[in-house]
Amino acid sequence: MADGAERERAVGAAGAELRARVVETLRRAAGVLVGVPAIVYRGTYTGRGIVGANETRDAAGADGRGYVPVEWWVMSVTAAANPVPLPGEGLTAVRLADGGTVALAELRGPCADLVFGGAAARWPLLKLLDIGGKPVALPGRAPEVPPIPPHVHAGEIVNGRAVGPGKLEAYFFPPVDVPPYSRALGAVKTRLGLRAGVGRDEVLRALPRFGAGEEMYDLMNEYAIAPYDSWTIRPAVLHAPGPWPTVEIQAPQDDFNLAAWQYGARPDAAGRAGLYRDLCLRGLPDERAFLAEVVDWETSTRPDFRAAFYRAAAVLEEGRWGVRRQIFTGAFYGELVEVRPGERYRRPAGAEPAAGLLWSGRAEVNGTALADGDLARREFLLAPGHGLEAVNPGDGPLLLFLLYPIRPSGV
Repeated sequence: MADGAERERAVGAAGAELRARVVETLRRAAGVLVGVPAIVYRGTYTGRGIVGANETRDAAGADGRGYVPVEWWVMSVTAAANPVPLPGEGLTAVRLADGGTVALAELRGPCADLVFGGAAARWPLLKLLDIGGKPVALPGRAPEVPPIPPHVHAGEIVNGRAVGPGKLEAYFFPPVDVPPYSRALGAVKTRLGLRAGVGRDEVLRALPRFGAGEEMYDLMNEYAIAPYDSWTIRPAVLHAPGPWPTVEIQAPQDDFNLAAWQYGARPDAAGRAGLYRDLCLRGLPDERAFLAEVVDWETSTRPDFRAAFYRAAAVLEEGRWGVRRQIFTGAFYGELVEVRPGERYRRPAGAEPAAGLLWSGRAEVNGTALADGDLARREFLLAPGHGLEAVNPGDGPLLLFLLYPIRPSGV
């Protein structure tokens, strides 16, 4: 009993010390916690060089697993569930005023009220997806920059059954004709849901062609990507996000079942069999179980898919200082704020925190300097009870994302 009491006292003392450090950091920085970027590596797709060297699977940025850095998890308290996991991958650390760092996830205990208010259980997983790679030319097809392979999020597979909840997520396509990207990506498409008239038998035939052909890609709806567009993807809906940098907000989980392999990639027979087992079926007995357990057929095949799940960003406010747009709807809420050179944007204090991501330009957020050329100075958390003032000291536009906790009502 004495040992247990001593451990409780030690934990309490450590929590009190951490809380004091966080209180001092928030005091000095007017409610701002700056994040250390959590870059997540994947073996399933490549990128456009935005978050690292990732345009090919053997790029200079590839790690020992053969994965490349393609995802930036913003103010994340969720660990990445890669097939070959690394401890702490995907977890954001925040900088403290005394020069130390601490995992944001650790602040949900002794500092939950300071950092998350009452929203700790509703904190989403926020990502910047760097999707792309070198164009792939296949016989009879126009060259195409590969998307993320078709997949679904229906929950974990346990004893051959999907155990939900599945993952709800939404995408926003930011402009890339601004610094530091300054690119013209041309015509880009994304594949979401299944084309009208596609039957279950076609999907059942396409699944075992995993790594041998593009049949699954061909069964999907194709939509043009344009900046300032947003899509919501319901749990268990087939989707293959297109090769455009994408801001994603989602339920805090990292499950998946792939429905096809990388566009144009052709593993040998043994490699295909292993990938199909490990990344497609993932414990399901066969293709019919895949269709029954992890695919929401009715939603994936809705004839009004675009009308139901697409939204353009809506202008909420505009003035000499700039423009504020709403970029997500329903259970998710987020804004993209554009501040013109020499101007400032102010937001009053609220009861809930916000995650911030600088997309383009320079900013002083409550006195903290951010710049798009430095990954280590681009993300922050604004603690509840603190207002926000974003000043643009540069000579170009400032684009700043503000992303909020999941709405309990879903509206």
